[in-house]
Amino acid sequence: MKLRALLLATALGVSACSGSSNDAPSASDGPTALNPGGMAAGTVEIDGTEIDYITIVPEGFEAGDAAPVMFALPAGRQDMEITQQVATGVYQSEAVRRGWVVVSPVAPNGTLYFDGSEVFISGLLDWVDTWIGVEGKPHLVGVSNGGLSAFRVLGQQPDRFESILVFPGFPRTDADRTNLEQADVPIRMFVGETDAGWVEPMQETFDSLSAQGRDITLDIFPGEGHRVVSLSDGVRIFDELDELRESN
Repeated sequence: MKLRALLLATALGVSACSGSSNDAPSASDGPTALNPGGMAAGTVEIDGTEIDYITIVPEGFEAGDAAPVMFALPAGRQDMEITQQVATGVYQSEAVRRGWVVVSPVAPNGTLYFDGSEVFISGLLDWVDTWIGVEGKPHLVGVSNGGLSAFRVLGQQPDRFESILVFPGFPRTDADRTNLEQADVPIRMFVGETDAGWVEPMQETFDSLSAQGRDITLDIFPGEGHRVVSLSDGVRIFDELDELRESN
């Protein structure tokens, strides 16, 4: 497994769903891109394909340390720009403050994680295990296209995650819904009330799984759209994750 690590010298001050940065990554000496107390970007080769990624680790973290892990699938095109935006705008502050590690892979060659790149998830999780003592199993998080991807990934890798949290997201195919029956993990879903095309399938997912007695919640935020501003500081997300962590 070949790694090429790049370190971002400073965190990017961007919002979760808009904006960009001109900060250029610089070379790092370590095999995995880590920037204790902040964000780093790197590249890992999985099954012959190079996959860019973002990491966020707490102050004082070193490779091999134990920590809870968020495995975060990004929104939109799932490219480096949006992956950085969500990582810095939503996850970074609370992850660092609470001692979480965030790993967020970019979709290689523009192929989304529900449209072919899900085949790399097992290798990515194996790679995470080489440099962090994962506390329990990673918690799977996805936003928008990342939320769709998260349900695809969970259905295919049901034994590799502690929980799933999406904002928003739902199982988009019959196969995803069938596979989800084998994934007995807590499910947390968040969506804006006016997010047309997302509220209904998420409500249907909630109704179906709750009728089966599954551990699932759905929070609908009044007056909010596809980007749920109430979640943009990461506090509610990590409140949920910390609660799930403590219950396991």
